[in-house]
Amino acid sequence: MEDAIELLRSINKNLEDIKKKESLPKLIYAKEIAEKYKVNKNKATEFCKRYGTNFGGYCIEADKFKEVLQNEGLKIFERS
Repeated sequence: MEDAIELLRSINKNLEDIKKKESLPKLIYAKEIAEKYKVNKNKATEFCKRYGTNFGGYCIEADKFKEVLQNEGLKIFERS
């Protein structure tokens, strides 16, 4: 029983350490894009499918999102 409790504490500590790391990429989900940029959620999802990934829902890394917007502009949502 003590071993199980210690293992759970270790897992919790590891998860907290991972959460604190700033080197992890910030993910922006399709829902957030739809709300912030006033686009249809389906268009935001298609955008994330094309340029991002499915990680608990379609999303894109914040840096990649900035890069695509800088290169293509907001008109990218019209084509998605």
